[in-house]
Amino acid sequence: MRPLGKELTSQYDLNIKKYQYVRSSYYLETNKGKFALRKVDLTKEQLGFSYEVDTHLSQCNFQEINHIYATRKKMPYAILGDEYYVMQNYKPCEETDFKDYDDLRGIVMTLARFHKCAVGVQSKIRAPEKIKIKNIYEYYMKRQTENNKLKKNIAMLKQKSNFELLFLEDCEDYRKLEEMALANISRELADKLIQVTLESRSIRHKDFTYHTVNKTRENQYIMSQVDLCNYDIQVLDFAQILSKMMQKNEWDKRLLFNLINEYDKERTLSKDEMCLLKFMMIYPEKYNGICLKYMSSRRRWNYSMFEQKWQNMLSYKSQQIEVAKELQNW
Repeated sequence: MRPLGKELTSQYDLNIKKYQYVRSSYYLETNKGKFALRKVDLTKEQLGFSYEVDTHLSQCNFQEINHIYATRKKMPYAILGDEYYVMQNYKPCEETDFKDYDDLRGIVMTLARFHKCAVGVQSKIRAPEKIKIKNIYEYYMKRQTENNKLKKNIAMLKQKSNFELLFLEDCEDYRKLEEMALANISRELADKLIQVTLESRSIRHKDFTYHTVNKTRENQYIMSQVDLCNYDIQVLDFAQILSKMMQKNEWDKRLLFNLINEYDKERTLSKDEMCLLKFMMIYPEKYNGICLKYMSSRRRWNYSMFEQKWQNMLSYKSQQIEVAKELQNW
């Protein structure tokens, strides 16, 4: 077991009864309850901002995260040499099941409540007007151009790998999905959503993925990894996790619409947010991710991983296209 030195623990006002070291974190039993202490690779500025968001959520009585426990000096992190550590209260959890509707609903509802509470966040560290929020329309227009260019480049290759042959066979269907998706938004809509975000001081989680929400034995869902949060368009969190859920469930359209309705009942989506969500759910993000990784790869013939990912994506292609067409008319 990796030892836990007093130089680190003495920075906190608690007595440690016992601990264990698992997956880069110390799990502590103390006189004030259970805590997790972990090393973080973040700037002091981001750690301070995350603590401001954490405090805001606590004041809003949002208890579905592991709140940060400050040091004796009221700092959100402890320092050991040139390393930063964050301590948070801890509840034993188990992983959620992306095939289980109750878990999917629990994840979506937890996110909706987080988004409801994470507005009007005041910061002494970070000014919203100085934050550069990505214009989604401009970004995906660029991605469309690059993906189109990729098809031309692969078509010109004299010798093609199995992945490249598969790519040319099916990429046109995904290019059509790109065009269909982009028809739902504009640069002006994206700019409007950015302005609303800055004015409302809304916080996005920014790392809301499969391992980000677990549940306790009492079936309480606990959100983690809020370290990267920032002022940003909140509905992008929802689109990100919803896309992963659909991939795990072969693009079950009934499931998709049920989860959107569940979120909307807890935190009402504006007309513009719904347009952006519609765009993100039609857009073939998995395809886009494979294209990006291919273009950054230096070894053309070592593509067994790309081939497997492509085959996995094709397994639900027809359902994805069917859902996209239904969304387009929604």
